[in-house]
Amino acid sequence: MSSYRQPPVAPPVKARVPDVFDGMDPHQLHYFLFQCHLYFHSRPTLFKSDVDKVNFAMTYVSRVVQDWLQVALEQKDQGVHHAWLYSWSSFVKEMHTYFGIPDVAMESAHSLDHLHMNPDNQITIYNVAFLQYSAQLQWTESALCHRYYSGLPDRIQDIISTREGDKPSTF
Repeated sequence: MSSYRQPPVAPPVKARVPDVFDGMDPHQLHYFLFQCHLYFHSRPTLFKSDVDKVNFAMTYVSRVVQDWLQVALEQKDQGVHHAWLYSWSSFVKEMHTYFGIPDVAMESAHSLDHLHMNPDNQITIYNVAFLQYSAQLQWTESALCHRYYSGLPDRIQDIISTREGDKPSTF
């Protein structure tokens, strides 16, 4: 008799479905699409095509977004076809056009200009926020370093300023 054993099978991932996106807060669109992406990633056999992804995402919208989709589906019944109903990347682009932040770079720059690490926060919170905003910009390394340093509390700036050599020149 052979003592061959089947390799253990990992239990299925219990993915959380996305929160419903109502289109009222453009800042929530990125988070909604990210939640959809996580769900798709956790269940690749369910989302083999872009149509599967678009259809799934359409079931997690409400209010003005749902009204917008209703018009598109009624137009489809009348022979008017929208490419974004069949392509995930086109769907994402349309969602950004209608329900996203109008100028992501400008808003990110504004948010970065006003970002400061609170004295009682961990630096990780500041770092993640800084990375989220700076990822939307085409700033130089020196501009990012300057802005990062400017948002730090004095106690951390003092450590950086008094270290041997110059302040870091790359982000």
